[in-house]
Amino acid sequence: MGIATRLKLARLLWIAPDTGVVGDLARPVFAGGADIIALADDPSHPIADDTAEEALAGILEAARVTQGLSGYFGRTVSAAKLSPDVVVLVDPEANTARARQLLGEWSVIGRECHDRAEVDAALADPCVDFLLVGPGLELVRYAASVAPAHDPDAKPWFAVRGISARSIDAVVRAGAMRVAVGHAITHAEDPGEVAAQLKDALRVAWNADDRMEAVTMSAFGTSPKLTFPPAGTIPDTEIEL
Repeated sequence: MGIATRLKLARLLWIAPDTGVVGDLARPVFAGGADIIALADDPSHPIADDTAEEALAGILEAARVTQGLSGYFGRTVSAAKLSPDVVVLVDPEANTARARQLLGEWSVIGRECHDRAEVDAALADPCVDFLLVGPGLELVRYAASVAPAHDPDAKPWFAVRGISARSIDAVVRAGAMRVAVGHAITHAEDPGEVAAQLKDALRVAWNADDRMEAVTMSAFGTSPKLTFPPAGTIPDTEIEL
């Protein structure tokens, strides 16, 4: 499946800090149910290029097994060097059109939105492909009202910040069908098990809403339709065998 299809079907994103063990944890977290694992690069303490490359290589290797996506939270210049599947721009002032020029026409770009104005701007920006929305249930409810998760034409968005297995039900009730999780997976005794718990909760919610079937179908595009002319309008022809 292509990146756009996998993104639309994605439900769980792990924001993975550079702890030196991201590559080791990527496989069990993907196996547990993560659809995207994104390396988080703090602009105030940027990861060295070789360290980021090693961490992302571990994510990419694990992703091949489950058809997962690799991601990167960071600076546009670093993202261009690393070539992940999806990029979340961490600089709120970053020009998305310029970022797309640098990353390539087919790059998949996300924005993290912390208030209603940022949600509205990201939804209206043709260079933004998906959103991360948070913190707080109020903002999640707003995102759900302007970009319903069940709308096949709405941009995919993930609720983010402070989400755990204990809070996932409240987040889903607020209207989210996708979540991005950091601490709850990173610091778990069994990261793969926590990923499985979160994914199971999202799977139940997704399957319980009949409207989500349209989202699933839209991820694969429009199926070709065959049309036939009325009977008798096609002249007889001879076929040589």
